[in-house]
Amino acid sequence: MEVGWEQHNGQLVVWVRDEGPGLADTANLFVPFYTTKPNGSGIGLALSRQIAAAHGGDLTLSNRTPDGPSARGCEARLSLPIHERSMRSLS
Repeated sequence: MEVGWEQHNGQLVVWVRDEGPGLADTANLFVPFYTTKPNGSGIGLALSRQIAAAHGGDLTLSNRTPDGPSARGCEARLSLPIHERSMRSLS
């Protein structure tokens, strides 16, 4: 697992990458109340994306692009706008 961040176009992007089997069905990831877990509620990713959007950001989850033997798994990316005051502390 890798965790990192970058500053890009006025956004702070935090990412988490794993090397697991990837996501079988990416079409329904953010559909409220859709779950693949026996006791899941299906609100986790949908609610997380709504919270990010309420703060001017976004949350994405996708399979990694195979560009080598270790590029399997998925990547979650959370992007949030950086305010001017916050940008000075990141520099």
